[in-house]
Amino acid sequence: MKSWLLRCPALSLWLLVLTCAGAAGLRAAEMPAASRINVILWFDTEDYLLPASDDSAKRLAELLTERGIRATFKVVGEKARTLERRGRTDVIAALRKHAIAYHSNFHSVHPTPTEYLADCGFEDGVAEFVRREGAGAADVRRIFGVDTLACYGQPGSSWAPQAMAALGQIGVAPSGVPCYVDEGDHVGLNGQPFWYEDTLTVYHMSPNLTRMELHDPAAVEPAKQKFATIAERLAKEQGGGLISIFYHPCEWVHEKFWDGVNFSRGANPPRAEWKAPPQRPAAETNAAFRRFAEYLDYIRAYPGVRFVTASDLPAIYPDRVRTEGATAADLDELARRILAGGQGGVDFQVVGSKAFSVADQFELLTLAVARQINGQQARWPLAATGLFGPDNAPPADQPDRHLTWPQFQTATLDALNFVQSQHRVPARVFIGPDPVPPADFLVALAAAWGYQREHGTRPESEGVNLGAVREVLPARHIAKDTPDLFGGWVIHREGFRAPKLLEIARLQAWTLKPAIRAD
Repeated sequence: MKSWLLRCPALSLWLLVLTCAGAAGLRAAEMPAASRINVILWFDTEDYLLPASDDSAKRLAELLTERGIRATFKVVGEKARTLERRGRTDVIAALRKHAIAYHSNFHSVHPTPTEYLADCGFEDGVAEFVRREGAGAADVRRIFGVDTLACYGQPGSSWAPQAMAALGQIGVAPSGVPCYVDEGDHVGLNGQPFWYEDTLTVYHMSPNLTRMELHDPAAVEPAKQKFATIAERLAKEQGGGLISIFYHPCEWVHEKFWDGVNFSRGANPPRAEWKAPPQRPAAETNAAFRRFAEYLDYIRAYPGVRFVTASDLPAIYPDRVRTEGATAADLDELARRILAGGQGGVDFQVVGSKAFSVADQFELLTLAVARQINGQQARWPLAATGLFGPDNAPPADQPDRHLTWPQFQTATLDALNFVQSQHRVPARVFIGPDPVPPADFLVALAAAWGYQREHGTRPESEGVNLGAVREVLPARHIAKDTPDLFGGWVIHREGFRAPKLLEIARLQAWTLKPAIRAD
């Protein structure tokens, strides 16, 4: 979605389509008092060719500041360096009053992130993202004088799972860049924030994504109604939620996107041949700012609504599995659900106010059962550090198989050593010479934990059974490989595809789970 969506008229029109249901729903004044509608307003600040886009970014930042609204400005590395070269300290100062985030180093100059990661594996892809993007992130931090970048989001549809896993390495230790905020179809969870690869993520937010067409004089009222429809639905059905709204500062001033003019469909001219996009007349720009101000004033006056930035998200959506840990009762419930799932599949689980990814379940049960094996005193709560998913596909499914206690004990201790040293779920767990899928071994871990809790002793004479898990169910939330998923962005070659990235993304679905609001 995002800038590539805006260049598709049919999809842009879709964002403004209204349903009649909104008029029949809750009126704003009837919104439950406990409902909280958070609005994240973010700007991909990327055009480093047209000088008027600098002024547009400053004007936007000041317009928001005057209204007491803080937004998230995702700044391209080269945009930050261009502002520095042009001496635009006024623009930098205006944007610094908002959350500063990162939007890649060069945005649309080839190769884009998806292009240079398309044939990488998981670990070498993480390293390549850090190599290419780390300097840009450091420049944005330095030029804007911020210690930590609020989030990262990809250019256009140039998404990759390795980028999300790499964010801990391109920010300030120990947390790195804590959030991923963007829009696209690659991964999502019910139109609300989620955790993926230990990163708090706002992505694939439809049907809770909206925006007003800036240059349509008739767009203001329909856009207000669209916002109200979303807010009322979230309040009624979920007791609140997050609405995502995005723009680009250059949209106010250009007639065509800056990168489409230069880098469309794989074009990569030398810098000396780059062309600035045509600029809109001042009257059109001013009218767009007036409409946007009216739209903002409507949203900020809406009952139960507040604007938040990417910097606010970790406090709004804490991961209690990390901050509070898991209790013995939590593991009892997780083991029960794993075993009840049988051969159908393993899935993320919500227990009380905690969300456990499949990777969390693997880590916690491995640690808890290993402590039983070693005769260690239980210490609760048990902390989950947050594993990445496997780096390769699991071995072929094997039939139900019984493990003797010595076999299981050896495999469990080896799995513990692996997750603690490699910080990811193993692609295979060895039973002697035989590799078995980690999901199958997770069932055995659940059985061993359940037996110990029920009988007060380890199943040394009985042993445990491996599962025969057909599916890691969160992988269903990863997009299918289609020609438009990556190739729909005008910068990529038409029909460009990256199936290996989607394979990696499905493996990393072990880490997918909903983000639960603190309230």
